[in-house]
Amino acid sequence: MKFCSVSCKSRWHYANGSRLKGLRLKTIGALDRNHGILESLLSSGITKIDIQDIVQMGFNLNCVTSYHKVRRHDEYRCYDIKYIQTPSRLTGIERIKPIPSSQGPRRQG
Repeated sequence: MKFCSVSCKSRWHYANGSRLKGLRLKTIGALDRNHGILESLLSSGITKIDIQDIVQMGFNLNCVTSYHKVRRHDEYRCYDIKYIQTPSRLTGIERIKPIPSSQGPRRQG
């Protein structure tokens, strides 16, 4: 893309960079809010909840960190918490256990 001047180029990049940065910040904020909601449910011992109820708590169904099709289920993850989403409920809410490293720390020498 060619620009008529350096200041024109700077204005264009500044305007477009701001939009993308704002979108990134909104997405990160929604992911953090979702994770906080899921974490509070887990600390209360809740592993199933109606979608209507969790959405009222501020949960955004469109913000996830990963998605997998597991057999007949749609499994979603928000950082270290996973859940299965059906048309009306979130079920199987649980924290993902870290996989232990098979090797110890490497030694130099």
